Amino acid sequence: MTMDGLRVEPLTLNEVRQVYRAYMVHDFPRNERKSLGMIESALQRGEYQCFGAKAGDEIIAYAFFVRLRQAERALCLFDYLAVRSEARGQGIGSAFLRALSDQVLDGADCVLLEVDDPDFAEDAEERALRERRLHFYLKNGLRDTGLRAHVFGVQYRVLEIALHAPHTREQARQVYEALYRSFLSPAQYARMVETQ
Repeated sequence: MTMDGLRVEPLTLNEVRQVYRAYMVHDFPRNERKSLGMIESALQRGEYQCFGAKAGDEIIAYAFFVRLRQAERALCLFDYLAVRSEARGQGIGSAFLRALSDQVLDGADCVLLEVDDPDFAEDAEERALRERRLHFYLKNGLRDTGLRAHVFGVQYRVLEIALHAPHTREQARQVYEALYRSFLSPAQYARMVETQ
C-alpha cells in the first residue's frame, strides 16, 4: 500500500531491530519502552506486528502493535507509533495512521492506543507536549474511551480507533487487560498494570 509517495509494509526482524536501536531508544522514554527481547519473543509467537512507512528502503515512520486473537475477534493495542524526528510536521503521521487504520487494522474488532495523560505531566512544557500528542490522535479520529491506566509507572489515557461501533469504557478495559495479560506474566501484570 502507498501513501503520499511512501509505502506501508511489514518490517522484517532485522528492520525491527534497526528501528529499535536507531529510533525507539530516542523516541520513547526507557520506562515506556519494552526490551527488544520482549518484542522479538512476541513477534515469534505471532502476537506482535510491526509496520513501517518507507521512502525507498528508508523507514520514515513506524508502528508496533500487539495483536491478540480471542475466538473470532482480533484485538490490537498500538504499542509504539512514531515519525522520525526530521520528518515530523509534514502530515506523515496522520497519513500513516489513516493507512494503518484503513488497511492493516480494518479486520480488528477493537484497536486501542495509549497516550500519556497530560494531567500527570511534571511541568508546563511536558503538559503542552502531552496535550499536543493527545490532540493529534483526537483530530485523526480516535476517541477517548474514558479508561485510564497506570502501566510500568506511566499514567495513560486509553483511546480507540473508531473502526466499528464504539466500545464502552468497560469493554475497552476488558480488551486492554486481555492484551496486557497476553504478553506479561501474572506477577508482572499484577505489579505493573492498573486500570481505572
